[in-house]
Amino acid sequence: MNLEPFISVATESTPHILFDPTSLQFEMKGESRPENAKAFYDPLIEWIKKFCEQSLPGKDFSSKLQLNVHFDYFSSSSAKYLMNIFARLEELYKSGSKIEICWIYNEIDIEMKESGEEFQKLLSIPFVFKVVKP
Repeated sequence: MNLEPFISVATESTPHILFDPTSLQFEMKGESRPENAKAFYDPLIEWIKKFCEQSLPGKDFSSKLQLNVHFDYFSSSSAKYLMNIFARLEELYKSGSKIEICWIYNEIDIEMKESGEEFQKLLSIPFVFKVVKP
């Protein structure tokens, strides 16, 4: 795969993002409340489209792709783009690729846990929930 990793350094209002097609380690961490969610997430979604095109059809990963999601907060406009990202990865999952979403949340943040459970209900990709102490 000749796709470069997608890296976005965290700011006060945008998350750290690292999507590495070589190691299959994908992570999103921090706060996601960009002023313009479309402008922030569109380049990532374009990258994922290319990743999926290069991974399909029928190519299986030698190891599992794991997406670690650890938000302290995400806005409702960010949620729409997160679902778009998850839905694209689900296409790969349904084609036979091994994919898992690890939803990481702080022990006291029940709302974040429930947000992960809502995404889980909408998707067939396996979710693993991991609690971290604040």
